[in-house]
Amino acid sequence: IHKPNDGQFTYYIREAHRSEMNQIADVLMASFHSQSRQPTFDSYIRRYKQNHLQMCFDAIEESDRGIFVACASSSSSLEQLSSRINIEEDILVGFCLVDGRAPDSSCKLEFLTPSTLASTSPRPYLSDLGVIPSHRRQGLGELLVQACEGWANRRGYETLYLKVEEKNTAGVRLYYKMGYKRTKLPWGREINKVENRFDTTLLMEKSLVISNKRKRKREWIKQLKWW
Repeated sequence: IHKPNDGQFTYYIREAHRSEMNQIADVLMASFHSQSRQPTFDSYIRRYKQNHLQMCFDAIEESDRGIFVACASSSSSLEQLSSRINIEEDILVGFCLVDGRAPDSSCKLEFLTPSTLASTSPRPYLSDLGVIPSHRRQGLGELLVQACEGWANRRGYETLYLKVEEKNTAGVRLYYKMGYKRTKLPWGREINKVENRFDTTLLMEKSLVISNKRKRKREWIKQLKWW
């Protein structure tokens, strides 16, 4: 996925490489913790994110995950990008992950934590979408989501899920704009009876297929145009 030059950079989306884990961790820290001034906390969070990235690359089969980065290049055109060999030298400015593993059926409601909540999410599941502040407002968040949608669509999935905090108004607005809608957690309201830890998180979904009715309408319109 390629975005036209903004005057200084040409942006594009590609699959991430395992060798880029440190750069990706930098992107995630700048995207989600840019205002933090607590070295000990930042060090702990960075290690957590690096361990999570290592798990994604090493413990999840390639066929079950898509890992994408947004890059900023000084090249002025897609043709120049295509002719380059070391595109890994470009600046990583965004990240997104889609997890297509089957949900963990062993997780029990009474033992839910933030980490097991993610492991029981409906799949495929989009997560960790982030763009560093200096490269926002370039449409990169939307391009990263589209990359994940394309990954899921090519593998035959009909729906893509994600979670977003209600207070993340920019993220919520982006997802609504792209056709996502609120849906319910698979365990219903029971989770709120256990503890109100997750009631600020929205679960959203988007259908990746066109309904048969809309398909027939498009075919009918094409026939009209043909005649």
